[in-house]
Amino acid sequence: MIRRITAHTNKAFRCVQTFCLSRFSPYSRIMRGIHVLVGLTALLLFLPAHAGHSPPNIILQIFVQTGGQGMSSTQATTIALPPRGEVIQIRALPEITEHELIDAQADASGAVHLRFNHIGQVVLSAFTAQNQDRIMVIMLNGYVIYAPIIDEQITTGELIIPHPIKPEALQALQETARRNVEKAGKS
Repeated sequence: MIRRITAHTNKAFRCVQTFCLSRFSPYSRIMRGIHVLVGLTALLLFLPAHAGHSPPNIILQIFVQTGGQGMSSTQATTIALPPRGEVIQIRALPEITEHELIDAQADASGAVHLRFNHIGQVVLSAFTAQNQDRIMVIMLNGYVIYAPIIDEQITTGELIIPHPIKPEALQALQETARRNVEKAGKS
């Protein structure tokens, strides 16, 4: 069935053809089937995961301060460091991420020790050697948790955050490190 709809535009009339799909036409059954499939797919993609069924979401990123001269906005970004809000530019891409983490432990004083795999160790050693007197920014889930000035090269592959972090965040880091070690053992 074809209907004609008229629309009033600038005192002139024009006809616009639309197609009306009745529930009896074979085309509309196909379209309803497609709508059901799309709806179910969207439902499965956007449902929250149940506890114990998905890995914890933790994003650890380690950046280094840059002068920003000659860098585009895709290469450097501006951030404010807590608590005073000092504004610095960091490289847009992190030097190290949670994917290189192999251990996260808190000591008796509450300091958090982060150890990295060989790739993380090499990168940490290189960027701390090349960027002395610049700020290293450690971010957890998008929040700056520690931003020291690099004063010497770190060759051990271990970073120490001198203050405690939330227990949930530490546990998520430990689980991420455990998964990274298991994945490395399988390959």
